[in-house]
Amino acid sequence: AQRNGKWILNSGGSGTATFGNVVKDQWVHLAVSVKDGKGELWLNGKKTGIFNPTKAYAPNFSIGIADEDKDAFHGEIYEVRYSTFDSKNFNPETDFLIDYKKKKEQDKKRLSDRKSLIQEIEKPGLGKELVTVLPETVQENDWLISPINDPCRLLVQKSDDGLSSTMQLNNGLVSRTFYISENIACVGYKNLTNNAEYIRAVKPEARIMLDSIWYEVGGLNGQPERSYLLDSWYPTLEADEQAFVLAGVETGAPLMRYPWNPKFNSIQTDWPAKGLRVVMTYKPTAMMSRLKDIEVHVNYEIYQGLPIIAKWIEVLNKGVKEMRLNQIECEVLAVNQDQVNRIHVESDFSFALVNANIKGSALMHYQGDKMEPYQAGESTTLWTVEKEYNTWASHNQAEDNFLQFPHRNLLISRLPMGPDVFVSKDKPFKSYLTFELLQDSDDRERKSLGHRRMYKRLAPQTTESLIAGGITSHDEEKLKNFIDQMSELGMERLDIQAWPGISHDNLDEKYIALWKNIAGYAKDRGIVMGGYELQIASRGRGKDVDCIHPKTGKPGSIFGQSVCIASSWKDTYYNKMWEFFDKTGLMTYNMDGPYHGDPCASTVHEYHHGLYDSQWEQWKTQVEVIHELQRRNMYIPIPDWYFLNGQCSTGMGYREASANLTPEQQMLLGRQYIYDGTWHKLPTMGWMTLQLVGFYTNDPRVGLEPLSENLVRYEQQLVQFLSSGCTLTIRGNRLYDTPETKEMLLKWINWFKKHREILTSEIIHVSRPNGRDLDCMLHVNPFIEEKGMVVIFNPTDREIIKEVKLPLYYTGLKKNVKITSEDNSVKTYNLNEKSELLLPVKIKPRGTAWFGRA
Repeated sequence: AQRNGKWILNSGGSGTATFGNVVKDQWVHLAVSVKDGKGELWLNGKKTGIFNPTKAYAPNFSIGIADEDKDAFHGEIYEVRYSTFDSKNFNPETDFLIDYKKKKEQDKKRLSDRKSLIQEIEKPGLGKELVTVLPETVQENDWLISPINDPCRLLVQKSDDGLSSTMQLNNGLVSRTFYISENIACVGYKNLTNNAEYIRAVKPEARIMLDSIWYEVGGLNGQPERSYLLDSWYPTLEADEQAFVLAGVETGAPLMRYPWNPKFNSIQTDWPAKGLRVVMTYKPTAMMSRLKDIEVHVNYEIYQGLPIIAKWIEVLNKGVKEMRLNQIECEVLAVNQDQVNRIHVESDFSFALVNANIKGSALMHYQGDKMEPYQAGESTTLWTVEKEYNTWASHNQAEDNFLQFPHRNLLISRLPMGPDVFVSKDKPFKSYLTFELLQDSDDRERKSLGHRRMYKRLAPQTTESLIAGGITSHDEEKLKNFIDQMSELGMERLDIQAWPGISHDNLDEKYIALWKNIAGYAKDRGIVMGGYELQIASRGRGKDVDCIHPKTGKPGSIFGQSVCIASSWKDTYYNKMWEFFDKTGLMTYNMDGPYHGDPCASTVHEYHHGLYDSQWEQWKTQVEVIHELQRRNMYIPIPDWYFLNGQCSTGMGYREASANLTPEQQMLLGRQYIYDGTWHKLPTMGWMTLQLVGFYTNDPRVGLEPLSENLVRYEQQLVQFLSSGCTLTIRGNRLYDTPETKEMLLKWINWFKKHREILTSEIIHVSRPNGRDLDCMLHVNPFIEEKGMVVIFNPTDREIIKEVKLPLYYTGLKKNVKITSEDNSVKTYNLNEKSELLLPVKIKPRGTAWFGRA
């Protein structure tokens, strides 16, 4: 019978067993044999399983009729044969109802193709190295404090028989090993820092659903136990004849995912990051005639000095008939139970909805307790239970229930919905990218620091740093006065804030002339500018182009009423926006509500055909916009999570209403935002705003006007935000009102610029501010001259004298350190064996002090 896309045998009263996959429009040979009381299953002449025979045999068997109503057969039967043999005379290589001559020819061709493939893989190529034995080395240096310059290589172990081979991606920090025989499978994935092995069982390299049928890409079957993997099992593993088979391996340099040039005080780094790309090409087998024109590419990238591997797939159609790509799984890993929490997996398919969960997030709130696929939820990364994971190394049923089955050790990277696109000769498909960071510890700070280093190297625009001034006026005189003050203070970015912000599709000549004049005036003073606009999320643009709610079939969205950016709206709006940028010279993209993830159930919109491709097509549109902005060398602050596609910054972690709290409240809350937000962000990835005037109110208790009369509070907030290294905007109608106010601003802005490289480096989380004792911001960077700086805050009304313990391991400093402070004094302190410093400090009430490496 057939069940869930599998051929099964129902052995009456003795259970069911599986032959293998059903393939649409494809003849298949199934055989059942019983010898010495043991049952065996055969698929196309190959043994694929065993079963328990019945005690007696009926004089017939049935197809499509079984004890269970859900078993059914859909198809045609060409021929059936029932045979008995002398137990010694049965030979599966001659006695099945198969065209053995044709089968031998096919087997001969497969062996020839495999030999040619392995010979091709062994040929020289970029980053490729032929070895007799794969290395078993452990990395002795800590990549978080020492540069790792090991080359990125594809090591190919020379084949002994010409029919099987092993190859390994290796950069000295991580290795990924593949075994090649009838097909290819990942058999090893190691963190070379602690020699931890991540793979417990072989899986396909990817899975794709074409025209509603799932197909595996690569992979080998027959592993007897899925809780561990033995090298001795490799030769017994077999390919699935209905899986795409490896046809070629090529190497090259990593691709530039989007245009980017170092700018706006960013780090100087290689872009794209140094490393190696490996492209594995897969083609359908002879048994997959329906897919003869389909080709799948599985891409890997490995980077120098990072324990990270990136992966994505491409689907090409070289035929005349388009095929529907319903779903994809770009990564399938059976992970060892002890390493589940030591691999960080995320993808560049990322936005507000996809990063939310059923409990809500800063932007999303769910009604009810059911999450639809289009609500995504916790991104493309899925940890789930593997159905085939029937190991003895598991808890009993009571423990499983109590522990909610802890063995969720199958990692899948997939789109929550779709892509549901049509693939043709003119429209190849490229998936999102999955990034896998192998971690060597359960320590929160260490894991977090590794994550932040990933962004620093693989999304370097996140290190761009500009001190901004924000104003809401459209008055030319007020704007130029504000720019003059910014210029005198050395500030670098002007933001025309809400409301009214700027309308980027307004091409009225007078409107264009105003902003061209202002942008030019700012540019002459070394300032780039842009303006706020609520662009997509929660902003409808008309019933013909707005998102259609999946449940009602009427205009409506999860996040307010949003326009669908896979409608014709994108042609009119974005073309006008690019023209606006060209004519005015604006250089920042200050959009509120970029594409947050709203699905659209419309079937008439220009650039998507229904619900299931709506998220994918809208995400692609937003990504294309961000890539073009980077090509134009613009700065991109948006409240979302497109960092792996070119975004520069998002909110550090605040609610808009908090802007209307008193300055005293904003002080401590601001430091808590920074403490919490920098666990997963570099300082420059999060913006904060110093409010000189109220945001939604004119209450004098909220702002700092008159500035000169609130100079102490102004300075306290300024120091706090500058010392965090965050992306700071000072918002008001003016920046200073007296020479004393100006002098204070100049002092701290110049201090920030002098120490910018360390202040925008990663924060080590010493203690969360609580208002009762000292708290601090400790920046570390072992790769620059100024390797550390700490800024200490006293939120209390009393002077505090004490020793502060500072963990300096991630500065790379050992034994002793010379410390300087605001008074330019220099003292030498000894570090303990953990590179911890006991720093004696004396901080006045509500005071601040900074200490750096001399």
